[in-house]
Amino acid sequence: MLNLDKFQAITLTREVSEATYEQHPENACFVGSVCLNENLDNLDDLNIFCVRQQIPLTECDIHISVASTTGPKTISTPMFVNKVLKHIDCQLTFSFQLI
Repeated sequence: MLNLDKFQAITLTREVSEATYEQHPENACFVGSVCLNENLDNLDDLNIFCVRQQIPLTECDIHISVASTTGPKTISTPMFVNKVLKHIDCQLTFSFQLI
């Protein structure tokens, strides 16, 4: 979630497992992050949070981060991302880090 107030940020961490938040470096808001696993154990809780807090889809983003030791190459998006997109239709952001 890209634009939460303080109450929403705290509520996110209480209602959704694997959720964190941090203050936005430039805007007077908070950015919430939820780490999803392949079993999507916390997806229902995330959906319920978004509905209760009336989070618009424009404020949601699925960030796929890749850390690689072998350099740039073709990376497949995990299959569970497709399942997530069936429930939450939002933009995808990709990042690649060479370590």
